[in-house]
Amino acid sequence: MLVAILSDVHDNTTNLLAALAEAEEQGCRHLLFTGDMTMLSTFRTLREEWQYGMDLVFGNNEFNRGDFFRLAELMPDTRLHGDEADITLADRRIYLSHYPHLAAQALNSKQYDAVFYGHTHTAHRQLVGRTLLANPGEICGVRSTPSYAVYNTDDNSLHHYTL
Repeated sequence: MLVAILSDVHDNTTNLLAALAEAEEQGCRHLLFTGDMTMLSTFRTLREEWQYGMDLVFGNNEFNRGDFFRLAELMPDTRLHGDEADITLADRRIYLSHYPHLAAQALNSKQYDAVFYGHTHTAHRQLVGRTLLANPGEICGVRSTPSYAVYNTDDNSLHHYTL
């Protein structure tokens, strides 16, 4: 299964739409989001434009979390987990958080096939033992070139793509 991984949109819906379209063209059929949509309207756009399932965690810029949770309850195939998530997709155990320090703790637990995080706005990929540790980079394009990642659950690999 191919999975799109996005982070740090910061309300740049133009780049968000471009990344979603590319990910769908590449065959992604699930989405993992590692925080910082920022506004509720960006969450609506994400859900309206992505027709497949998604798992999301908060970043440090979603201030009205109650509104996000209420909206997520109305969205099919949408699981908003809070600050971190422990999920299984296609027999892969995956951890999500916005924060690098929480990702490091999950990595050190040696319980996961893949650990994904955001916050730094920097694309990163590293294999530590059997665990893939990765940051998809930023969608917003403020600190670096906008990027996202595609995770392949079949072989536990990840590739970064720039917009």
